[in-house]
Amino acid sequence: METLLKYNWKFKKGNNQNAQHFDYDDRDWDIVRVPHDFAIAGPFSPENDKQVEEVIADGIMKPITHVGRTGGLPICEKAWYRRFFEVAEDTIKCFLEFDGVMSNSIVYVNGIVCGGCKYGYSSFSVDISHAVQRGKVNCLAVSVNPEPSSSRWYTGAGIYRNVRLIEKQEAYFPYCPVRVQTCVREGIATIDVDTRICVSDLGFKLQIALLDEKNNLLEMQKVDCHKDTVYTVFQLEKFHYWKIYHSYLYQIELTMIKNNIVYDKVITKFGIRTLRFDAQEGFFLNGESVKIRGVCMHHDLGALGSAFSRAAAQRQLQKLIEIGVNGLRCAHNPPDPQLLELCDEYGIVVIDEAFDEWTIGKVVNGYYQQFDECAKQDLISMIKRDWNHQSVIIWSIGNEILEQGQKDGWKVARYLNCICKETDSTRPTAAGLNMTLDAFKNGLAFEVDLAGINYKPHLYEQLHTEYPSVILFGSETASTVSSRGEFLLPAEIEHPVKEKPGLLESSYDLATPNWAYTPEREFLVQDKYPYVFGEFVWTGFDYLGEPTPYHNNWPARSSYFGIYDLAGMEKSRVYSYKSKWTDNNLVHIFPHWNWIEGQKIDIYCYSSYNEVELFLNGKSLGIQKKDPSDEIRSHRLIWKNIPFEKGELKAIAVENHEIFDVVNTADNPYEVDIKPERNLISLLFTRQI
Repeated sequence: METLLKYNWKFKKGNNQNAQHFDYDDRDWDIVRVPHDFAIAGPFSPENDKQVEEVIADGIMKPITHVGRTGGLPICEKAWYRRFFEVAEDTIKCFLEFDGVMSNSIVYVNGIVCGGCKYGYSSFSVDISHAVQRGKVNCLAVSVNPEPSSSRWYTGAGIYRNVRLIEKQEAYFPYCPVRVQTCVREGIATIDVDTRICVSDLGFKLQIALLDEKNNLLEMQKVDCHKDTVYTVFQLEKFHYWKIYHSYLYQIELTMIKNNIVYDKVITKFGIRTLRFDAQEGFFLNGESVKIRGVCMHHDLGALGSAFSRAAAQRQLQKLIEIGVNGLRCAHNPPDPQLLELCDEYGIVVIDEAFDEWTIGKVVNGYYQQFDECAKQDLISMIKRDWNHQSVIIWSIGNEILEQGQKDGWKVARYLNCICKETDSTRPTAAGLNMTLDAFKNGLAFEVDLAGINYKPHLYEQLHTEYPSVILFGSETASTVSSRGEFLLPAEIEHPVKEKPGLLESSYDLATPNWAYTPEREFLVQDKYPYVFGEFVWTGFDYLGEPTPYHNNWPARSSYFGIYDLAGMEKSRVYSYKSKWTDNNLVHIFPHWNWIEGQKIDIYCYSSYNEVELFLNGKSLGIQKKDPSDEIRSHRLIWKNIPFEKGELKAIAVENHEIFDVVNTADNPYEVDIKPERNLISLLFTRQI
């Protein structure tokens, strides 16, 4: 039996000595529900996350003082969670499963240490069979101890993902028991199912059922349980591929039976798809060429913090799909497993990424401190948890790791790559390389299957010429910064972007940090080079922390990189990507049309059309055409220094006059009209206590 432990948790910050014991007095503790991020409650303060660090990836080679880098929130406080639960008298084995606890967690049951996990992004299971009292009330306590200067972005703090109580009998399926592998040859889909089982004696049978998307039974097999692993094979002559935007998910239903009594059951969804990456032609899904139009995403949900919300993540994915996104890079850590479920369902391909650090640290208490002890198990845990998600097409072993600049840095890459191959050889490995030429020089780039290039589109041709067998993609691109609705005049390219008194960046989408560039540069090279199989823009949504370029400018405390802002509202760049990545007929002009009479305004347009005519109060201001010889104008239409006058500004596609956009000067305000994005949020429920 599986029970989601959602409600009736008690929580308190501090050391709280002896809080693991049953009779500890927690009457003054807060009552919370899990998932829970205790840091998002604040208070905000520059003292919460002050760091003195260099940022080599950003070109900051000497230590500087950062504030707001992890959101200005109190993520580095020790805290405790407590709750009570009951276990049935006939329960033989009992486990707790945690999808993620931030961080350095220790799990106690009735005062007994049962396990825990240092890495806040890893999912894990603890066996509490020896500590629980059957048929009685038990005390679960979890301590967390996030450390200061342990991250470059906002991590959240506490039990920020789901917790499940698992009760089993003498025969059961262990944690992550099923591995489903598919392949297609000569039009026949073969489905290999490896199942781990735990049985106390002979006589148990395993029933393996293959079901289609509508739960119709396609085939069933029954086998005797003689060993701890059962291997079965199904073949389908007629089947549906899992595709981008058109997912089809089959199910494997496993049932443990003895004397017609069901002892345990588990259901695993999977899809049938083929992957091929080619150094000359790019990426192929099910034999069809696909250019990945991806974004990178940190795991927080803006004002909701890092406590995972399926509805909020679903909303993000839906908004990304609207602008043509078909790929997600989980930056820079394993995501909540529910996010991968959503990507499975929507047909979004995923880079599942393990680490931001290896043996060399970027921050004082970063992952490098535990790499030697934990990296192998954390990487294996990620792969085994996620290997049935057909959305996951790449295992990334690291992001911008500093070993790129070390003579022997390739050795760590080889070590991690071997772990991936030994655990799952069905997917390629990758790493995000920002010290790109160094990584090729010291051989690190050759220790993974795919070379992810961060912010170096000018190197694609050179690398392809020098290393024609290397498969390339843009693992991190653009990093344009902007604030929604803020338009600074004149509209000019700003590289590198400068700090501004109002802590706001222009939504003309022309400002970039020193390592970055505007979206058009990547558009041009992605179109030009078929061997570069796609890009992952930094980032789909704004996120908490990393308020570049405001390193020490409180209260800047969240990023400016997102195509959508922190609340998921559209910035101008939404229409840039929508015009490039979708088949929508689109004309979008900006900025707003509320200025001082006679003021010279620069008017920009993102459009799916090559020619657009602009009208002000019915008078033509001329036709602008896209210019492929000019980086910015290759995907934008621009009218400079237009004197403002009140009224209507209208842009019309020359090729299709029915497609247009209009902005008007606002009248005097007299009411506020608020409309929700949706009237119903559907939720999936399981047993919860």
